[in-house]
Amino acid sequence: MIVMLALVSALAFGAGVAFEARAAAEIPTAHAGRPSLLVRLVRRPLWVTGLVLNVAGFALQTAALHRGSLVVVQPLLTTSLLFTLLIIAAWTGNPISRAQWTAILLVVLGLAIFLGVASPGDAGAATADTSSWLLCTVAVVTILAVTLAIGLRTGGTARAALLGVAAGTSDAFMATLAKAFSGSLDHGVWAVFRTWTPYAVVVAGITALVFISTAYQAGRPTVTLPIITVLDPIVAVLIGLTLYNEQLRFGGMRGPAIALAMAAMLTGLLILTRDDEVAAEVVPEVGHPPGRVASERSERSEIPDAAEPGWV
Repeated sequence: MIVMLALVSALAFGAGVAFEARAAAEIPTAHAGRPSLLVRLVRRPLWVTGLVLNVAGFALQTAALHRGSLVVVQPLLTTSLLFTLLIIAAWTGNPISRAQWTAILLVVLGLAIFLGVASPGDAGAATADTSSWLLCTVAVVTILAVTLAIGLRTGGTARAALLGVAAGTSDAFMATLAKAFSGSLDHGVWAVFRTWTPYAVVVAGITALVFISTAYQAGRPTVTLPIITVLDPIVAVLIGLTLYNEQLRFGGMRGPAIALAMAAMLTGLLILTRDDEVAAEVVPEVGHPPGRVASERSERSEIPDAAEPGWV
């Protein structure tokens, strides 16, 4: 049930990203970075649908975290990238390449082996003592402050990488707070608003959105996208193991098998997110709809070379 909830959540997130990216890419570049961009987006049913899907994805993620642990749910949510890619490929009519299918297979097999061998506990305590929360929050805030401060003062690949680290870390911390929020639901829907968790989730969610948007604005999606996609589950699993005392089994041959499974999954994600075409589809430039890169490549491949006989 937990795995199913996490996968449906990933599907909702993946579809939401695909819808929002396509709608945003159709807005003229003159509105980039301006309030008018949001005004125009909310008038587009496609973007609103994507927003609703993202909200539904968060609700499903919360339900999965309420029943399961971070070390199970967060790795499964990385499949949202696969769903985004498949949806955009079906939408644009651009076939998925053999290399991309290989990467998808690596991710799926890596996840399956990880869940089967590591035997992570389905349930995870959604509570931690005050000192643990303080240490975790201080560590996360320090990472965010340092990477943001240095990243904004640099440029090029270094800027994109540092901002990607900040975005991936903030997104993982958001999942940690979502786990705490899910635990607060045990006291009732209305009682939860007398706790700190819903307000922390809102603040963390807005912060993560700002960091992710800032990272994508660096203009190097083949740098930021892999870092965010890979770092999110890694940080979330580390927090789950330390803050919530979640468990993984490493005894015997499980350790090497887990390492190989994680290596396969991360390799597949890196192959996908380092692909220029995939990066352009998932994080398209404003004014350039997803699929444009593949379409332009296809069109260029159909144009005969100027040196060939018969070219006029």
